[in-house]
Amino acid sequence: MEKIHDYLIEYPIVKQVLLVLLVFVAVKVFVWSFRKFLLRMTKRGMDPAAVPLITDLIKYVVYISALIVCLNIFGVNTTGIVAMISAASLAIGFALKDTLSNIASGIVLLFLRPFKAGDLIECGSIKGKILGIGLFNTTLETLDGLYVSAPNSSLWGAPIVNFSKNPYRRLEITVGISYNTSLDHVMESLRNMVAGETRFMRDPEPSFFVSGLDDSAVTISVYVWVRSSEFGALKREYTEAVKRLFDEKGIEIPYPQRVLHVLNDTSKFSQK
Repeated sequence: MEKIHDYLIEYPIVKQVLLVLLVFVAVKVFVWSFRKFLLRMTKRGMDPAAVPLITDLIKYVVYISALIVCLNIFGVNTTGIVAMISAASLAIGFALKDTLSNIASGIVLLFLRPFKAGDLIECGSIKGKILGIGLFNTTLETLDGLYVSAPNSSLWGAPIVNFSKNPYRRLEITVGISYNTSLDHVMESLRNMVAGETRFMRDPEPSFFVSGLDDSAVTISVYVWVRSSEFGALKREYTEAVKRLFDEKGIEIPYPQRVLHVLNDTSKFSQK
């Protein structure tokens, strides 16, 4: 041990390199442990979408702190470097205003939580399920399986429609029937169909009404409330179910049609 101590005194650069390696290992272990801690917290109710942002924030703070420590180990005067960075912070802020805006927007999204991991949202032209909120961007997966990376500021700066936030949604079924069809017969058939589905909420009560008198059809609308998680499946299922019901009951869904009246006036073609 004395020989090693004497060697380190004789060659201080070796000691400095060893200390830097120790700092590097400590940083890696800390970041890895912190991420594992966040993943455990998600199992206790923490939003998984927040993990990338918190991890990135802590990672950059730890890396910058470790860099300053390493420079101090090699004898670099970091006080001047910090002062220089502080003096240039205004210029850096203007140069990186879009980047800083994304960071600020990500932090606001994290704390206000307009959505969480797995929520289906629509924001402008973006529509998909939330995967996570990063330091600079939010990642989504579209309904057809595409990966989308959107700047945080684009989400925070526009209205967000969250299809998963509320536990219940109103499902609308709209269909046209012939003017010759009995409304009472149609309404009774639809009420029986809705009454037999346990996934439709009874409060609020389902609504059945005529929503339009169009050129070729009487438009009938049915409003029922369902769980948001079942909305898509029920929408597809009962769009088909209404068609099958009308076929079974002999209810006509008319094609668009126009009535043309042809006037047979041949007087102008008569011979003089």
